Amino acid sequence: MTVAKVTVSLDPVVADRARQDVAAGKARSVSAWLNDAGRARIEGEDLAAVLAGIFADTGGPLSDEEMERARQRLAVAEQR
Repeated sequence: MTVAKVTVSLDPVVADRARQDVAAGKARSVSAWLNDAGRARIEGEDLAAVLAGIFADTGGPLSDEEMERARQRLAVAEQR
């Protein structure tokens, strides 16, 4: 996997939590922990965009069919 090296500054609480999670075996490294957090944010934003599009199309709560369409769109988004 290709990686991009960056320097970051973190709130001390966030940095401490990342280190604790690494020590507890919840992440391989602080870099991996941050990468997972960033990926979760991207996926959350993708989900919000998909849901906004569905709500715009339908104007209301999701039906079972619409939930399935959302799942399919998310699956495609995750492959990117």
